[in-house]
Amino acid sequence: MEELAALARRYGAALVAVAITVALKLLVDGLGEDHPFVLLPVPVAIAAWYGGRGPGYLAAALVALVGVFFLNRSVATSTGDVVALAVVTVEAVLIVVITVGLKDALRRAEASRIAADTAQRELGFAVAVRDEVLNIWTEKVRGPLARLEATATEALRTLDRDGYHGSATRPIRSIVEDAGLLTRVTASWRSPANPKRPDDA
Repeated sequence: MEELAALARRYGAALVAVAITVALKLLVDGLGEDHPFVLLPVPVAIAAWYGGRGPGYLAAALVALVGVFFLNRSVATSTGDVVALAVVTVEAVLIVVITVGLKDALRRAEASRIAADTAQRELGFAVAVRDEVLNIWTEKVRGPLARLEATATEALRTLDRDGYHGSATRPIRSIVEDAGLLTRVTASWRSPANPKRPDDA
């Protein structure tokens, strides 16, 4: 039902635009005396812009009929007037094509803008989620790594103080090196919006 109402409004707008133009030409004396088809392309542009291709072509057909009507009312119809009516009819069709094409281009541009805005918002949300996940993981990982590195380092110092230089120091040094490497790697996970805090060491 709503589609029928919208269709009726679109085609009704074409009829009203042509009717108003004809009324103006009939009511205003001298309007179009030298150019009998003046104003006739205007309702075509209005109908095409408001209603689309169908109403635009309806208005173009009505304009052609109105042109024939004004030719018949003319006292002296010349070949030039007939040619002028043909030109106006072709012009009306071109107006429909150009107007509908322009409106479609604007609609596509608007759809592209909305899609770009949506994509930008989704990207911003994805980046925010990524940063938050990385920050959470950094908080969860850096603390234990720092404690592991500190414990292993302290163990090495204790062994050095006790004068121990056996093979057990090698795996402990490997733990210190690996923990230090992981600490440096996780430091790069932190989001630029959340810089490293002094107490994160």
